[in-house]
Parts: sequence; structure tokens; C-alpha cells
Amino acid sequence: MNQFHVSRGATRGALTVFPIWAEVAQPVSYTMNHSLARIGERPDGPSVGSLTVSNAADIPLLLLEGQLLEGGMQHRMVAQSTLFAAHSELPLDVVCVEQGRWQGAGGHAARGRRASARVRSGLRGDDRQHEVWRRVAGYDARLGANATSSYVEHADRAEARVRDLVRGLRPFPGQMGVLIGLAGQPLTAEIFDSPRMLAHEYDEIIHAAAIDAIGLPPIETPGRRARRFMDRATLVTPHEVGAAGIADALLGRTEYVDLSGLRWEGRELYTLLTNPRHELVLAA
Repeated sequence: MNQFHVSRGATRGALTVFPIWAEVAQPVSYTMNHSLARIGERPDGPSVGSLTVSNAADIPLLLLEGQLLEGGMQHRMVAQSTLFAAHSELPLDVVCVEQGRWQGAGGHAARGRRASARVRSGLRGDDRQHEVWRRVAGYDARLGANATSSYVEHADRAEARVRDLVRGLRPFPGQMGVLIGLAGQPLTAEIFDSPRMLAHEYDEIIHAAAIDAIGLPPIETPGRRARRFMDRATLVTPHEVGAAGIADALLGRTEYVDLSGLRWEGRELYTLLTNPRHELVLAA
């Protein structure tokens, strides 16, 4: 973490986006192209908390926590970042983001969208499924209720406002990560092992953050707070907590930073940093 540097942010309403730079980039030997995967209900019968992923690619496939998988018996969200081996089929840990539907086809599509930090933070609760449902329902007042309490429909309704908010935001050449501030405070930072992978995910990250920015007071997040958040992240000691496909899952926590991520072949593929004190994470 000491190798990362935060640059000047760009502010749009309540949203402030900071580039993160790193001294070393790794060669890419995996893919995040979801079209190479077949994702669907389990062959032994549908299960709310599990789907099956078949990776047809000749290299490993990475799915990240918070990515939306639309369709199937109900829309789901990836619950744990996972790296799937080439030409493999494994179960994927998911949660439902559409409480009122249990019918439909068996296949799911990854349309390049992810859930907001408010919803993703529900994964840290004791009863994560009900906590995620509660947080999805929290958008009813701002974005309008829908028949199946679907986060995907909330995102659809917010799409025009999100596009207006993030217009002109793009990653810089060589940028390795992005830090999101909302309403004056750092919220999350995501760091990849190469600029190419950040560029692949950049729009997903920014659009998900913009959904949470709608309706918040237009307060800029100061650069000093962003840098302090990253300084505090250097004090987190990540521990391997089990397998996530062919990678190792990492977790770490202090009073000021929650860390999760993946390590593979001796390097960190992906690191997610979350401010556990932010109002959207607490979402009481």
C-alpha cells in the first residue's frame, strides 16, 4: 500500500473522484470479459445464495464483489471476488438484489454494472441477505418503489441522472486505481494490478458511486481526507482467509479502513478499501 499515491480529485455534485497511481504495474494474465463466461442457476436446482460460473476462456476469469448478474430466477450480486481457472466450472457466492421475484430463465447476464457501496456494505452484516434487501429498499424514496424491490430497476431509473453526473470522467493513462468521496468524506478505493484492468472497470465504479451521490448535499471531498484515508490503509494487515477460486481471499480491518481483495501467484490482483465510518456504509 505504500507504493500508491493519490492525485487531485474531480468533483461533480456530492461525488469526488481521485486517481490513484502506483509505481509498478503487473502483466495481465487473466480476463474480466464476462461474455466469455456462462453464468446461471445451479444444475442441481436454483439457490438464492449460489450460481454456477463456466469459464470458457483460455485464461482465468475474474468476477468482482458487487457486480450485478441480471436475469435468472432473480437478479443477484457477486458476494465475493473470485478468480476462475481457464475452462473451469465452479459455484459463485452471490446474494439476491430483487426480493420480490422467484421465477424466470436459468441464465444470467453481466451487463457491466455493479451495486452501489450502500448495497455492497450489507455483505458485512450478520444476516447479509436481509441486510442487502433492506438497503435496496432504501432507494424507494429517492428513486421510486418497484414491484419486485429490484436494485436493477432502481439503477435503470437513475441512469439518466447518473450519466449527467459522471459526464467527462475518464481514467488517465497509467492510472491503477480510483478513490471515491461522497458528501465530503472518502467512501471507497479500488486498486488493480494494471491500468488496463482499471480502465475495464472504471465506468462500473463511477456509475455505481453516482447512484449514491443522487440526493446527497453537494460537498466536495478534500484531497487531504483522501490522502489520510490511504495513509490509514497502509496500517491494515491483510490476512488470507481462504480460497476464492484459484486465488486467495484477503481481509483486514482497522477502526478506519476495511480491506478485502485477492492475491494470486504472489501478487495482489485487486484491493477494495472501504471507510466503515461513512454514513452510506452504516446506512442505519
